[in-house]
Amino acid sequence: MKKFCEDELHGICGQGSYQAVVEYLESCEDGAEHLAKYRALFETDEYVFEIEDSEVQAFLRAYEDYLKHVLMTKMSVSQYEKYALACLKGFFPGVNDYSVLEKAIPRYFEERGYFASFGVVSPLPSLTLWKKQTKHEMEVELPEATVKMNVYEMDEIVTRGWYDYLTFGKVGTGGWVSDDGCYYFKQFYEVDSENFKVSLLKHEGQHFYDQSINYIMPSHELEYRAKLTELVYLQEPWVLNSFLLHMSDDKKNPHGYANKRIVTNLSKLIFNEDLVTDKERWAAEYEKVSAVALQLLKKDTATSKWLRKRVLRWSGKIARKFQQWWKKR
Repeated sequence: MKKFCEDELHGICGQGSYQAVVEYLESCEDGAEHLAKYRALFETDEYVFEIEDSEVQAFLRAYEDYLKHVLMTKMSVSQYEKYALACLKGFFPGVNDYSVLEKAIPRYFEERGYFASFGVVSPLPSLTLWKKQTKHEMEVELPEATVKMNVYEMDEIVTRGWYDYLTFGKVGTGGWVSDDGCYYFKQFYEVDSENFKVSLLKHEGQHFYDQSINYIMPSHELEYRAKLTELVYLQEPWVLNSFLLHMSDDKKNPHGYANKRIVTNLSKLIFNEDLVTDKERWAAEYEKVSAVALQLLKKDTATSKWLRKRVLRWSGKIARKFQQWWKKR
């Protein structure tokens, strides 16, 4: 049997599967204590969220029951959405559609003095909830552009989503980007650190820029580009080392999929090998990573522009044909 590794466990948690966590811990000779903790949460009436407001507490109980079930059950995204609606619609009279539920939940918490985001965080619908928020305006330099965006500092966290739940608060979203800017949780960042300046601002700034020029870009492609941007600027290999631990062949796991694509492409250009996973070899060649990451980003930009032009050309043709058909009606 193998030794327990917390980083390895957290990588497995990224699959969004309680069963995968159990299988990993059962395979570890020293996994019994961790396994007992997971079974106490998922297989008994134990709960994590505790809020003084009884109405909010009732919602969080229902949400936590939903979360336990979906993390223990493999479903499609649409099935997860239907189950979320079934579990939570009782708090929203008249709501019978998941897309309406997504909008109703943030309003529900806003009326009660909280900030919230609810939606699919691949692979399942997830709640992020916090109590305080402060807005700043920042300018972020990227490899191919400079963006101005609002940056929202979040504090007094209740939950950072399903990944946070499955890792007992050890791993979860540190921030994200939306149409109106970048959001980040204050307690996880020192504002003078590379973690803040690069892994948050430049990563999310790249998302903000890419989404502004190509709204149809899939999540795994957005992550690929943002993670390459990090590698362009980072002086130490700590982020690349995390990529080596959290790789996936599944596009429904956009972070893991992007990590493997990056490591594969870097391996081919730096080592002339298909996939190098030895972090000591990467440490020895890390000075080459920044330039090669920039090369890969520029190549992807050229490909994205070509694809976008084709999509626009085809959408234009479809629009024209529709207009012609409409005139003949």
